[in-house]
Amino acid sequence: MRHFSQKGFAATSLREVAEDAGTTKPMIYYYFGSKEGLYASIVRQILEEMAETIRNQLPAEAPVAEQVLAYCERYLDYFLQQEEIIALVLREVFGLGGVPMAEFSHALGERVRLPLDEILSRGMAAGELRSDAVPVCATAITGILNMFILAHVFGGAPIDRETPLRQVRYYIAGLARTP
Repeated sequence: MRHFSQKGFAATSLREVAEDAGTTKPMIYYYFGSKEGLYASIVRQILEEMAETIRNQLPAEAPVAEQVLAYCERYLDYFLQQEEIIALVLREVFGLGGVPMAEFSHALGERVRLPLDEILSRGMAAGELRSDAVPVCATAITGILNMFILAHVFGGAPIDRETPLRQVRYYIAGLARTP
C-alpha cells in the first residue's frame, strides 16, 4: 500500500513491492494473478475496513430514519478521516478500470453498503418505510453521498456534511410510510 500511495499504480514496480514484502514477484503473481489483482486486493481491504468502521458505530435501537442518517454520517466521516488514501484510490481506480474498478464496485456495493441495506430492509419489514427494492433505495442514498465525494476528489468542491445529509433526509422522508 505504501508504494501505491506514494507513487501511484503506474510507477509502482512489483519488484519493489516484493522486496519490501520479503517475497518474490512470482509469489505475488501466484497469489494475486497480476499487479492489478494485488491493487484490487488492497482496495478491497480498504473498503472492508470502511464497512467495519461504519457497522461498529451504528445505533442499533434508534428509529430507522436515524439509523440511515447515522450510516450516512459515518460514511462521510470515514471518507473525511481517510481522505488522502481514499482520494488516491478513487483517482487510480477510475483511471485503471478493469479488475481494480470491478473490485472497487463490488466491495462498495456488497460490503460497505450492506449495513444500509439491512437498515432499509428492517424499516420496510417493520412498516416504518414503504416497501420498495432495497438495493435501489440503498444505491440512491449512497449515490447522494458519492456525488459529493466525487465532486470533492475530482473537482475540488468543498464537502459541507450537512448538504448531502439534508438530501438524504428528503429521500428518507419520501420513502417513509405516511399514515
